[in-house]
Amino acid sequence: MQFLWEPYTTTVMSALPPICVVGSVAWFAVVPLICFHVVEWHQPDRVLRQFGMQQPIPGCPSQPQNLHDITLKGKQDENWGQLWAPLISQWNNRTEFKVDVYPRQDVLLSFNSDYMVWYRRKTKMFVDPNNASTTTLVFICFSIFKLKLFCKASTLIS
Repeated sequence: MQFLWEPYTTTVMSALPPICVVGSVAWFAVVPLICFHVVEWHQPDRVLRQFGMQQPIPGCPSQPQNLHDITLKGKQDENWGQLWAPLISQWNNRTEFKVDVYPRQDVLLSFNSDYMVWYRRKTKMFVDPNNASTTTLVFICFSIFKLKLFCKASTLIS
């Protein structure tokens, strides 16, 4: 089964109840999400395609390692508000940490676009080896076809 990510249309967004859009200011903010001792980074800059925007190749994820080393052991009296004050400040000023606006991606990305080449290198695309072998065969056939076209074009030019 194929699934196609599509962003909500303006029509759908305008029909949503207010509770569904109350936090929309944070949708595009690269900020820490904080719950007592747990901090995770909200990184919409890594999933812009889900919002219908062009996706540049993302840099390394933002998640300071020391945040994952925090445990509750012996910290029952910890003042988490004070400890996380800089991160809470960043959350409170989330409108200043919005993702750069990229143009909409109205057409499918080409197979050889920089992003798709990067994506195929970084992503495990198949769980089922049967699908992987079929796609590999299609990719090889497509590559041979392109090579033949290139060779034919080169011959015509010479």
